[in-house]
Amino acid sequence: PRTVVPAYTPPPPRLSAEGWMFVAWAGVGVALLGWMGVRWLSVARDIRRATPGEPWLKDLLATTRREAGLLREVRLRLTNRPMSPAVCGLIRPVILLPRALVAQLPLAQLRAVLLHELVHLRRGDVWVNCLQALLQIAYWWHPLLWLANARIRRVREEAVDDAVMLTLRDDAEHYAPTLLEVAKL
Repeated sequence: PRTVVPAYTPPPPRLSAEGWMFVAWAGVGVALLGWMGVRWLSVARDIRRATPGEPWLKDLLATTRREAGLLREVRLRLTNRPMSPAVCGLIRPVILLPRALVAQLPLAQLRAVLLHELVHLRRGDVWVNCLQALLQIAYWWHPLLWLANARIRRVREEAVDDAVMLTLRDDAEHYAPTLLEVAKL
């Protein structure tokens, strides 16, 4: 008589608690990176759909760019979307302005808005913001990083506002009403 030896079947692999924590960390990180990609594509679409500014607005941008001490070229696009003015693009920067804002603001206030965005570019804030977002994706689980990023963004805006006020000199009184008007629109 022949004896049959049952075939050895190894136990199914199990993930340790540390393994599951890594899978969760990586999953949330990938989801946040995907969300960043979706936002990037949305901004790129908004820029493509926006139209170039009128010649007088491009002239104002060129004058304000020199005043801000920014050497690199910056494109200006007008959008129909209700949004705050924004500077976009790491390599080829674009200032995106809502058409309603351009139609309603006087020239002095429009100059202050452009100056604000140009100072962001001069300081390299677009790159810093991108780095902050990537750090927040990698360390999404750390509450102090979220608080620090929020504080850095607030301080960055305050620093830009201070730089705009210094650049405007005698016209600085136009800046506070401009911020209020932009917030209302």
